[in-house]
Amino acid sequence: MISRSQAKLIRRLRSRKRRDQEDAFLLEGVRLVEELLVSGWPVELAITAPALAGTPRGRELLEAIKATGWTQAEVSDAELERLADTATPQGVLAVARRRRWRLADFEPQERAALLVFDRLADPGNLGTLVRAAHALRVAWAVALPGTVDPWNPKAVRASAGSLFHLPVSQEPWPEVVTWLRQRGFAILCADPGGEPLPRRGVQEERFALVLGNEPSGLSEQVRRDSDRRVAVELPGDMDSLNVAIAGALLLDRLLAGPA
Repeated sequence: MISRSQAKLIRRLRSRKRRDQEDAFLLEGVRLVEELLVSGWPVELAITAPALAGTPRGRELLEAIKATGWTQAEVSDAELERLADTATPQGVLAVARRRRWRLADFEPQERAALLVFDRLADPGNLGTLVRAAHALRVAWAVALPGTVDPWNPKAVRASAGSLFHLPVSQEPWPEVVTWLRQRGFAILCADPGGEPLPRRGVQEERFALVLGNEPSGLSEQVRRDSDRRVAVELPGDMDSLNVAIAGALLLDRLLAGPA
């Protein structure tokens, strides 16, 4: 059975303010909890319902959870639906501790890529970009002030577990740009009016790609500090792309290497 205090904690974690206070976040679904197990993140609580045992994959996950030593509570399917953030939960959710990453602790390799979010507002876009960055071996991501919480439940879901593998720190731009300059990173800003990148042949040993706010674009300070503005060439009839799609395409071009 779940305790009243545990249920209250889960409800509190729907709020960014409470996530900051508790230094924890909420995730749900089979794939995310599987990724949580693999990542070795500190977990405060796992909650399961009978629906989890309805598939072989779910039963395997249930056995893995029991073997971890995590604090576990079992509830009815109806109770899990009341606790969950999604309309159709998969019989499992968890509360994990948040890690406080700092860019100052990162030692980049000779060739390294960073992704910077400048006031991104949509959690789904942020999570999708983290997933793409992880898949393309980006080394680090930074969320500047004004960006949606990376631990928003929708961002966590959209990342498909990549948030457990790609460090995402939350830091102010003056500190970030100083760190980048000291380590020889080129600062590239995504801008529809920027230089279209070819599909192959781009060569940047160290770079940070900055993606701006969906409707309003980059902040003036970030724009002033950038070395180049880059864009995805659009030969079709559309004049713009969703920021998550544009960011993924730009990263792919920047990381493809020489032709």
